Amino acid sequence: MGYRSDVVIAFAFASKEQIDEVMAIYRMDPRVQKNGLETAWTIHEHEGSVFLTYSADCVKWYDSYEDVQGLQHMSALVKSFDDERGRGEGNLPLFPFAYRFVRIGEEDQDIESDSDYSDMGLMDQLWDRMSLTREINTDF
Repeated sequence: MGYRSDVVIAFAFASKEQIDEVMAIYRMDPRVQKNGLETAWTIHEHEGSVFLTYSADCVKWYDSYEDVQGLQHMSALVKSFDDERGRGEGNLPLFPFAYRFVRIGEEDQDIESDSDYSDMGLMDQLWDRMSLTREINTDF
């Protein structure tokens, strides 16, 4: 069976066009093609922002796995778009984004998270739409 984790990767963007642009490059990665990862992502719209998310429960999440590398590639790709576009008038990002990753393992203390952003407003929206809880449900 092996060790399993629950994983969420989420990005917030200012427009659907940004997602289209990123996905056009993302789908060219051999790991993405081989593992069919383009379809693993879901697009959501909320209050003028657009979110791109990956969510999985009870998966084997090891950095050495090719599919995990392909999913993690998205954050590097989005960051490269931001780096290449740079800043515009008023030092505002020309490719605004926010990113958040959360992984919860089987062991009580095994929680991993990461985040990055070029637009604090988008980051705030990710924090508002994602929360981490652990609970025990009983029926006795």
